[in-house]
Amino acid sequence: MNKRFANAQYTPRTITFAKKQFVKKVSILIAARNESDNIITCLKSVAALSYPSENLQILIGDDASEDNTSALIQEFIQDKPYFELVKILPEASKLSGSLLKGKTNVLAQLAHKVKGDYLFFTDADIEVPTGWVENMLMHFKPNVGIVTGITTMKGGGLLGLMQGLEWLYYLSLMRLLSLFGFPVTAMGNNMAVTRKAYDAVGGYEKIGFSITEDYALFRAILAKGFRFVQLFDRRVLTLSKPIPTYSHLLIQRKRWMYGAMSLPWEQRIGLYVNTLFFPFIIVLGITAPKIALITLFLYVLWICAWLVSILNWLQQPQLFIGVPFFWLYHVFTNFAMLINYYVRKTTVWKGRQY
Repeated sequence: MNKRFANAQYTPRTITFAKKQFVKKVSILIAARNESDNIITCLKSVAALSYPSENLQILIGDDASEDNTSALIQEFIQDKPYFELVKILPEASKLSGSLLKGKTNVLAQLAHKVKGDYLFFTDADIEVPTGWVENMLMHFKPNVGIVTGITTMKGGGLLGLMQGLEWLYYLSLMRLLSLFGFPVTAMGNNMAVTRKAYDAVGGYEKIGFSITEDYALFRAILAKGFRFVQLFDRRVLTLSKPIPTYSHLLIQRKRWMYGAMSLPWEQRIGLYVNTLFFPFIIVLGITAPKIALITLFLYVLWICAWLVSILNWLQQPQLFIGVPFFWLYHVFTNFAMLINYYVRKTTVWKGRQY
């Protein structure tokens, strides 16, 4: 643990503040579709939260699962009255006149059942840390409407290791930009918003369908004048199950790129610079090999040094083994994501095509 936190002195004022955090009503929203392999691990982590259960409401939306997801949920929550399984109406249904689909539809319907003052969002393949709720809540200062945590991968071999490093690398850059007041996005697997902010934007019915529903909600909340907080704190670090194959990874990244292409123009320029580094360094290697080697060396040095620093900060030593290899995966995957975005005509999420 960081010495700053480990050596903290807990004064009566600090204890009073902590108690106030525990009396806030919190609703956790989880969308689930065909998650029989993941849902119990997720629900066990939610059930193990240190936040008082009397101030928690857990809403799990079963989005027409074709496996035994619903049965598994029902069995798990039968002795947990603060958990509730919600059968989601088909995506063709209309809520307040708006046609909603996919995860947007699930979250919109779950939000109608919310009793808490704060809406926490996570995914069915996520494990949340025990102190997740209170450590997110403490960052809701006046006029903060949305707080985003961080995520890495658990297991999955070499590809899973690379994905875990990739998540932390980009989230650390998002944190850096946030310190200068530049909002990028929020991550729907580790995100919390105030009920006031959610209602102010009219909920997902007003926002409408988006394949990147977390980004859409984030931008809508900021447009209403609310502030945001992007955390980089291991106390809110959630663990996700990695994408098993590279082809499936590109399908996921097609959806991500929709959101990335909606960023402000200056951030999109940075996106293109990042994704086009692979062909740039190849062309430079042909035309000016010495300059290419120096450029590549400095790039690799930067990537490795940055990763070592953030992994040390988060105390994630198990990921250090992947640091020397990450730059190659990173450079190639960035370019592959861009090509995939323009070549692949549709995207698939949870067995549905959009």
